[in-house]
Formats: sequence, structure tokens, C-alpha cells
Amino acid sequence: MTKTAKGQGKRGHRKTNIAVPQMVLDRLTTDDLNLTLKTDGVDGFKTAGGKGKTLTLDDIFNRYYTARKAAGAANRTLEDYVKHMRWLRLFMALNYNGLDNFVPNRKVIRDWISHMMTVQKLKPSTINIRLRTVKAMFNWAKAEGLLEESPFENIELLKVPEEEFNVLSKQQERRLLGVCDLNTIIGIRDALLISFLLDTGVRIGECLNIHVSDVNLTNRSVLVRGESAKTRKARTVYFGNRTQKLLMAYLQWHEQAAEAPNLFVNEYGTPLIKDWASKRIHYLGDKAGIKGVRVSPHTLRHTFATCYIKATGDPFSLRRLLGHSTMEMVNRYVNQNTDDVRKQYQKSLVLH
Repeated sequence: MTKTAKGQGKRGHRKTNIAVPQMVLDRLTTDDLNLTLKTDGVDGFKTAGGKGKTLTLDDIFNRYYTARKAAGAANRTLEDYVKHMRWLRLFMALNYNGLDNFVPNRKVIRDWISHMMTVQKLKPSTINIRLRTVKAMFNWAKAEGLLEESPFENIELLKVPEEEFNVLSKQQERRLLGVCDLNTIIGIRDALLISFLLDTGVRIGECLNIHVSDVNLTNRSVLVRGESAKTRKARTVYFGNRTQKLLMAYLQWHEQAAEAPNLFVNEYGTPLIKDWASKRIHYLGDKAGIKGVRVSPHTLRHTFATCYIKATGDPFSLRRLLGHSTMEMVNRYVNQNTDDVRKQYQKSLVLH
């Protein structure tokens, strides 16, 4: 029986014994899967508002969090605020005698960056993600008149070397899908999850918030609703024949077993959570013996984008499908499509 992560919904009776009509299973074969505080010598930043008023880091964060939530920030974005602030607070507690609630100055921020680089040995891209979140908060606090200046002034993000994306080959895709047991509803769901991510390129958080009512089997399309999209903008994505067949089998069970509108649920009928789904995909990658590539939801998204740009050469429609607000990320897929560049170069030689 499949392991279920802690926190994966309220426990009840497993619903894996609900039969999928044999006529549906007969059409589903393995071939389908192939297709201003001073603390111990640290001067905190001065807060606006005059003498006698001190603002703690908690004060600023709580106000910022409330403002962003009121502005309609996505749940994942709000979770990132909490997570990244926790990393800063942990660093401050470890390095300033347990004090983690003062408003830091530039020295503290620079020391934090150094800590992430040398002690935690994080990638520049990971460090920048944390810095952007915290920097945005302090910039907001300055704009709101809570701080006289931001501790991030004159502090730049790290330069990030442009690395190649990890993507799966077609053979690796087949091996990953091949370890899913189509004789069980869990296996069908796992295969559907993988196929769905490969076909649509959606983020895992968006995927798990898709409802059955968002799926159009006839047109082979899915609506990613604005409230679940990272950019808060709705978009339509599409899937192929393999995913359609898996959906037809899975929905027969889902209609009887699900206790939530979400498309992807566990054996108890409750929605899958992101961490569990990510670990499940990684587990299936290990089971398939895939080496040299980290099998994750984001790798499946990179695989979709890379295949799409190679097949169509159209970065503008890819941007809409991926749900990016700018072309910056999409251009990285274009720049890595070196095979097509070589082909075009070979064609140009004929003209000389």
C-alpha cells in the first residue's frame, strides 16, 4: 500500500477498492504510457515616527504580511514570506546571542549573505530568492514610512551563472511512467500526475489546486484559475491523448471516492499536498532507476518547456502556457536550444 505523508488530510477509510469499469481499463494499456534597536553591538535601523518608538522585526513582518494578503497575494507567496523570514530570524538568533527580533542593518544583511554562501553553501539562485522576499518587505516598510531607510540599500543580488536545466529524455519519461501500476488506482493516479505535468507544464502548486470542473476532456484543456496561479492570472493549458486516457480511467474512481473538488486526491479522497506529491514523484524516479537527473515536479516543467520550444520555436505562446509574467525565464529555454541553432547555422553555410 502506498505510504501517505503526515498531514495528508483527515484519516478515513481507504477507497482504493472502488472498481473502475473494466471497459475503461481495457482501453488503458502500458503502451499509452509510452507515448532601531541596539543589540550587543549591532545597531538596528532607525524607525520612522520619532523618539521613543521602536519597531521590531515582527512588527514590520506582520504588517507586511497583512498588506500582501489583503492585496491578494497567492497562498504560496505568503508561505514563502514566512519561510524566508524564518531563515533570517534563525541566522540572527544564532549569531546575535539569541536576539532575532531587531531590525537589521546592512552589516547584518551582508553577514547573512556570507553565511548562506559559505556555511549553508547555497546556490546563488537560492540565496537571491530569499533576499528578494526580505528586500521587498523592507522596501515596503520604507515606502509606508515605517523605516527611514532599507537595510538593503546598496546591496545587490548575487550574479547567477546560467546553468542548463535538468530535463528528462523520452526514454526516461517512459521508464518513469512504466513503474506506475495501472492495475491499481494509486498507480493510475501517479501515472496521471506525471503525464499531466509533462503535458501541461503547470507548477505543482497550481496542479494540485485544479478542480475536476476545470478539466475539459473533450477539448483536452484545463483552466488554471487565477486564485491558484502564481501570477494570479487565469490561463488555459492543454494535454495529450495519453493524459486523456488516464483521466477517463481515474475520473471513474474519483467520482465515487473524492471528498473534495480537487482533481488529485489520495486514497482517502482528500487533496494531495505539495510536499507529499513532490516526494512521491522523486520516489518514482528512484524506483525507475533514473540517474543524473533529479526527478521533481519542476524537472517535469522544464522538460515540457524544453520540448515545446524545440517543437514550435515560439517563446511567446510558451510564456502564456507556463504562466510567466515576463520573457526573462522563457528566454533561458530559447538560449539552451542549441540543436536548432546548429541546424540554422548549417543551412546558412549552404547559401555561401
